[in-house]
Amino acid sequence: MIITNGTISAKEKQSGVISENGYPVEQPELWSQPVPCRITTIKGNKLADTSGNKYVDASYNILIELQSFEAEQVRLMRFGKDLGTFSVRWIEPLNAVNAIKITV
Repeated sequence: MIITNGTISAKEKQSGVISENGYPVEQPELWSQPVPCRITTIKGNKLADTSGNKYVDASYNILIELQSFEAEQVRLMRFGKDLGTFSVRWIEPLNAVNAIKITV
């Protein structure tokens, strides 16, 4: 059993749509249903700065119940706050504890 503090949603892959004029049609992002999870911060830097452009540099470990999970990008919410959209770096099944560890 995982003590949850947030949710994770996977960005769903979409096939490209071409207009009758032969141009790609922009489609809205589609996200899976939120899955309860445990989010822990690996690294968080709210003072990151590159050439005067400020941004938040963060990485997280996410634990979810053991299930089929594949994603290239995920959206994280913790305590009702949107943490953002992240690229998945690693997905590791933890069979001994019936969980999946996702690193973003």
